[in-house]
Amino acid sequence: MTLRVTLLVALLAVPGHALAQDDALGARVMNAVRQALAPALPFPASDDLGSMPAGDNTTSPWMVRPLQPGDRTIEVLANPLNEDNQRKATRAMAQIELSIESAQRRADLQYERAIAEAKRTGRSQDVDGVTLSDEGLAGARIDAESHVTIEVLFNQPAYRVEIASSVEPAPSRQAHVPGSVAVIAVPSNVFRDAGHERLCEAETQVYLGRVSVPEVRRRDDARYEVTAGGTPSDSGSPVTAIVLRLRGNEALIADLLRKGNWSALLELLK
Repeated sequence: MTLRVTLLVALLAVPGHALAQDDALGARVMNAVRQALAPALPFPASDDLGSMPAGDNTTSPWMVRPLQPGDRTIEVLANPLNEDNQRKATRAMAQIELSIESAQRRADLQYERAIAEAKRTGRSQDVDGVTLSDEGLAGARIDAESHVTIEVLFNQPAYRVEIASSVEPAPSRQAHVPGSVAVIAVPSNVFRDAGHERLCEAETQVYLGRVSVPEVRRRDDARYEVTAGGTPSDSGSPVTAIVLRLRGNEALIADLLRKGNWSALLELLK
């Protein structure tokens, strides 16, 4: 009985220990990525919600949301207290209002036609209302230009990313990351989805370590799949591969790629 209980306790303890190790490794990777990108992110931290900059800073154009336990994403956000950002938001809101007014006029006309048709035939018809999608491309653009999201993937047996875009993802001609296996980029572009114009925000993927050269497959007119084979971790190398997926403001993404301390991050992969 004592032996059985001892074995049971040992077995139950292993998953928790393994989970703690995974969390520790994840925190190590995230901190290494954050430090590697620090030269391009000399900006104040935001509050935990990403709403306001620390110290009510008004001069910095950006703020960085502090990493929380378990995070696998670094978020860089436009500083809402910065005057330039406020002017951009005001211009965007004017464009959004025009788009919503146009959508409201279309909805009113559709409603009037539906009423007339119901009177003539006795059959009711569905009428489209005004939704958030009616903010149009202006709303999507201000959102895309107001952030950079850096998703961090590592030690996976395979990497797969889907992108809705009218432009095929391809090796970047502008960005060069020393020691990388590949840098795949998609510029900001407009594509059609179910008859509506949508915005694909700019995206760059950086592949580091023991990972295959990514392959791009076209799934349909506006959807692509980027896949790469990876290598699970082993006892000799805790971190075998890192893939960064950067999305949002094109100018800031370019800065991150140009100024990042990539040699320090590559040290983690040795």
